[in-house]
Amino acid sequence: MLVIEHDLPGRRYRPADLGHLRRADWERSVAEDVAALDADDVVLVGHSSGGYVIPGAAALLPAGCVRHPLFVAATCPREGERPVVAMTRKLQAIALANQDALFAHAAGKTLADLRAGEPAVETDLQLVEVEPRMGLEAPRQLFEAMTWTNVPPLPRTYVRGTRDRVIPPDHAPTMAEIAGAADVIDFDADHDIGGSAPVELAQVLDTIAAQAEEG
Repeated sequence: MLVIEHDLPGRRYRPADLGHLRRADWERSVAEDVAALDADDVVLVGHSSGGYVIPGAAALLPAGCVRHPLFVAATCPREGERPVVAMTRKLQAIALANQDALFAHAAGKTLADLRAGEPAVETDLQLVEVEPRMGLEAPRQLFEAMTWTNVPPLPRTYVRGTRDRVIPPDHAPTMAEIAGAADVIDFDADHDIGGSAPVELAQVLDTIAAQAEEG
């Protein structure tokens, strides 16, 4: 199994102005990287805001390329709904009350999040590190209506963290239902499931990937 960690525009070695990025920019970027693999048994994994990116990326790819979307502690808006509305009431209120400030804060910036020993990113944008919680992101995407149109009817799985404070356990079932996930898997993990339950998440991914290869 080949695992590809995708850098979205605005992150690491794909610098872009976070204040202007749209969801379509992220969807196209994911789809282009996947298409370059020339594979037909792809498992798309979307964590957090990736929940409203991987459906559109799957819709852009040829039929049969993506076998299984995996939503990990993901925000999943309903058709026509903005991601900000799909958030918990507390985070939704923060985002709506600070919409202009979020745009202004992100303008002219791109995220680094470099690991030790990695070369510097070449960009004229202001290079900043990842900030916690409602920190620096590509905020315009929070206020763009979601669409599931043309997303292929595929088996889908949702992973829930029982200690997640961003997508709390009682909110996750709604996200899973919207995503169309028949399977919901619980981990003793916070929102950063890849960091707090890496082995367990890898095992789920291995199982789904093996099923995708079998066809």
